[in-house]
Amino acid sequence: MAFATANVRRGNCGDIKITAGDWTGAAGDASGTINVEGGRVYGAEISAGDATTPTESIPYTYAVGTNTNTITVTFHNRSTTSSGRFIIWHA
Repeated sequence: MAFATANVRRGNCGDIKITAGDWTGAAGDASGTINVEGGRVYGAEISAGDATTPTESIPYTYAVGTNTNTITVTFHNRSTTSSGRFIIWHA
């Protein structure tokens, strides 16, 4: 199962933008990437959240890359996940 996102939602909380949604992927697949707008990421929380596996209490680590007004948030799949969740705070 390749990395994929679904139910992606975008909104604002004051002058900070929020992007959140679901993700799926398999351990060992290529790293997952999520593109958001703006110039800075203030934080991200990415979790596995499977019904058969407790949500991992240790957040996934992520890397941030910028290109003009697009930010790419990249993280590695540590386990096969069918109902992961993510939220990214950016501006």
